[in-house]
Amino acid sequence: MKAWVVVKNGPATSANLQLQSTRPLPTANAGTPTGSNILVKITHAALNPADIHFINVLPTWLPFRRVATPGLDFAGSIVALGPAVPADANLEVGTTVCGALAVAQVFFGAGSLAEYVMVPASLVAVKPERLSNAQAAGLMGVAGQTASLMVQDAALKAGQRVLINGASGGVGSVLVQVVKGLGVKVYAVCSGANEEMVRRLGADEVIDYKVHDPVENFLIEKFKDEPFDIIFDCVGGDPLYTQSPKYLKPGCKFITIVGGPSQGIIPFIKHKLRPVFLGGTPRPFHLLGLSPAGTFARQAAKWVDEGLIKEAPIDSEYTLEEVVQAYERVASKRAKGKVIIKVSE
Repeated sequence: MKAWVVVKNGPATSANLQLQSTRPLPTANAGTPTGSNILVKITHAALNPADIHFINVLPTWLPFRRVATPGLDFAGSIVALGPAVPADANLEVGTTVCGALAVAQVFFGAGSLAEYVMVPASLVAVKPERLSNAQAAGLMGVAGQTASLMVQDAALKAGQRVLINGASGGVGSVLVQVVKGLGVKVYAVCSGANEEMVRRLGADEVIDYKVHDPVENFLIEKFKDEPFDIIFDCVGGDPLYTQSPKYLKPGCKFITIVGGPSQGIIPFIKHKLRPVFLGGTPRPFHLLGLSPAGTFARQAAKWVDEGLIKEAPIDSEYTLEEVVQAYERVASKRAKGKVIIKVSE
C-alpha cells in the first residue's frame, strides 16, 4: 500500500516525510485482522496540530518507529473484520466508519496517512448518512472527540453564557454548534476574517482578537459586570486564564486543551497545583487531554443525527501526494475548519 513515513524527526516537511508505495498492509495472516480489530480502506484523513508535534518529537530511532506513519483521523470502508468483533457493534464488510487512532497505536508507528489502517472495532463510529467521508474524517476524529470531552467536563446548562477562544478552528467550530444547540449563549473569539463562518455556526457575539488586542483587556471592560459561566480555550496563553477572575464567575471552570511546549506540565503546576495564597488564580483550571475513543466519536455522530452539528467546516482538501503542503496549511494556523487529505476514491 501507499503510506507516508516519518524518515527523521523535525518539522512536517519533505526533508522529514516520504511517501512510499510498497508498505505492507497493517495486518498479519494474509490480510485478516486479529481479535476484535477491523481493517479499513481509508478514503479520507484529516490533519491535526498534534500530528506535527508527533512528527517532531516521537523518536524515529526507536525500533518500532523507524517507518512510522503520521496521522490520526480517518474515514473509510471496512474490508475485513477480526473473529472477535462483537455482533452488537453493527459492523460488517462495506460499512463506512470514522474515528481517530489510539495513542498507543500512534506511539508504535501506526497512522492514517496510508491506504489502509487496522484499528480496534471499539474505536470507530459508523458514518452519519448526511456527512461525506471528508466531513466525517474531520468531525469524528480528534476535533469532534475533543469537543465531546470538553462538553462532558463542562456539564453545561441552558441559559448559561460561554466564551469560546479559538472558535473558528477544528475543535472550536464544533463547540460553537453544540454549545449553541444546548441552549447556551455563545461568545466567540476569532479573527474578523472568520466572523461570518462563526456566526453561521451559531455564535451570538464575535470578538475579533486582532481588533481587541490584548483580548483580556476587552473582556475585562465589557464583561466585568456580566461574567461568563464557562470559558473554553482552544488556543492557549496564560493571560486569558490569569485575568479570568475579572470576567469568569467564582467557582466556574476555565477549560483548556492547550498544554504548550511542556505538554501541560508547567500549566498544571502553575494553575492547578499552586494555591491562591501563593499567587494562584482563584478559578478552577481544567487542562484536558484527549485519548481517542469510540464513545467520543459516537457522541459526535449522535450530535450530527440530532441536528446539533449542522456543518463540518472544511478549510481545504489535498491529495495523498500533497501531504507536505497540507501540513504547511495546518502549521500556518489560518485554516478555517479542517484540512483534509483525499487518500482514495
